[in-house]
Amino acid sequence: MCLRVWIKTREEINGAKLDMGDEFCYNYCMTAEEQKEQRKRLLKAKIAVAIQDETGQVPTTEKIEEVFFLARVMYKAVLGTHYKRKEQKKQGQLAIF
Repeated sequence: MCLRVWIKTREEINGAKLDMGDEFCYNYCMTAEEQKEQRKRLLKAKIAVAIQDETGQVPTTEKIEEVFFLARVMYKAVLGTHYKRKEQKKQGQLAIF
């Protein structure tokens, strides 16, 4: 169990703003695995809202999971090749990506 105590002024409580608009603060007591799961849930929630906004219908769990999987694959595909090319340039290799 984690106990944290800090005192905030009225301005800090009423004027609390998030850094990047959609980020949220992780609890210091959360393990890395719990943070990872929380990030996955947040991404799934964002996907569900985006699908509902585009289609006007509430998406099914299967549809959310499908888009979540595709989002992870695309993220790895795009960033994976980006970093691989950067590494190859550093080593003086011919970039194949």
